[in-house]
Amino acid sequence: MGAPESAQRSTAPPPYSGAPGGEVPLPHPAPLRPALLDAAAPLRRTGFLPTRAPLLTLPGPFQAVPDLIPALAGAYAGSGVRPLIREATQAWPADLTRQTEDLTPDERDALLAAAATLMHLYRWAAVPVHPDWFDETPDFPRALEGLFRHLSAARGLPPCGGLYTLKYLNWRSPDVAPGAAYDAATLHAGNVRIARSWHTGEAGEQLDLWLQTFVLAEARGQAVLVAGLDAVQAAHEHDRDALAGALEALHHAVRAVTREINVFTRFHVIRTDLWRVLIQPTFGWGLTEGRTLLEGASGLQLGATQFADLALGVPFSGPLGAALLASRAYLPPEQRALLSAWDAHHGDVRAAVQTWGDSRARDLYGACVQDMERWRVSHRERGAAYLRGDGQPHVMASTGTQFEAGVPHDQAFRDLMTTRVVDTRAQRLTPKEG
Repeated sequence: MGAPESAQRSTAPPPYSGAPGGEVPLPHPAPLRPALLDAAAPLRRTGFLPTRAPLLTLPGPFQAVPDLIPALAGAYAGSGVRPLIREATQAWPADLTRQTEDLTPDERDALLAAAATLMHLYRWAAVPVHPDWFDETPDFPRALEGLFRHLSAARGLPPCGGLYTLKYLNWRSPDVAPGAAYDAATLHAGNVRIARSWHTGEAGEQLDLWLQTFVLAEARGQAVLVAGLDAVQAAHEHDRDALAGALEALHHAVRAVTREINVFTRFHVIRTDLWRVLIQPTFGWGLTEGRTLLEGASGLQLGATQFADLALGVPFSGPLGAALLASRAYLPPEQRALLSAWDAHHGDVRAAVQTWGDSRARDLYGACVQDMERWRVSHRERGAAYLRGDGQPHVMASTGTQFEAGVPHDQAFRDLMTTRVVDTRAQRLTPKEG
């Protein structure tokens, strides 16, 4: 089904080269590098979600940008939105982009999310997606494209709709005031909804569920982040009790993340007929920058699972591991900095468990690895079933990778996911290591 993990065509950095289980243990661990703790500090409350709740209103002429989104939903399911977007942007002030310099960072984020959504809608024009549209480079309205590129560059993001802009900046909750600081634990099933939907009717409900799936999974991922940081700190301080405690917390946190995803992606919650044809294909979009195709929203950008992999020492090898590394380009700079700082500690926790951790730590580390392996196996099977569908020739996408109508691709997805299952399984501790 393309989420949360699938292939991208982006050029990836060199994959992690360490062989599973081949880390050299440190008999006298070095002090924890300050870069990791410094990069993590602002994200401990919310993980890979925004540190403040998304704003729902903007000052002055900027409110016209988000207000346009729900007004287009009917045309998006009908004759197409491009004439309406072109007409609307002609009424924007000529200096709208320049005026963004007077906005606060949270206001610029909200405006970026709205501009990304409008670019997304213009990119596809209407649903269901016509096969020819995958190779099209639209002539975007100058005012909209200029605004979007300016805001993207200012935020340190590529000019492409991503998981952060299309989902993580597009939710609301009655229990969290827009623009306020919050804790990820505040968000739970029942109090998170999409802020601005670009689908109507049942398709709109499915898009809402799809957004909830990622936002709530990332909310639970905050506990993954904290537990992972505690584990690496315990490893460097040679603290057996703290190491076991952190691994127990990580075990529960990983299960919570996968439970959130599984609840929403079960067949009776996400309607496969609507999802395959109306929603998922349009998440494989990008803009061409030179010769590089910038891929769109993707579950590879789910920070919680990347962080769990880093904590457990799962290598970023093979095609999916390389794609995971490439997906970091679509995260905000502060999140990229955290993952980059963590790379230097990629094998620390496993090495500590191997060399001086007690039996409780070894058992809990094994449980964490098993949690990730089980999640990936279940995702592989469920994703393949989604992509197999009803056997009819639809244009579908496994996020970031478009497929031609009628071409069977469930086995390709299964094979790709198997490479990540193997990488994860290889982190099990053998009796000799234990």
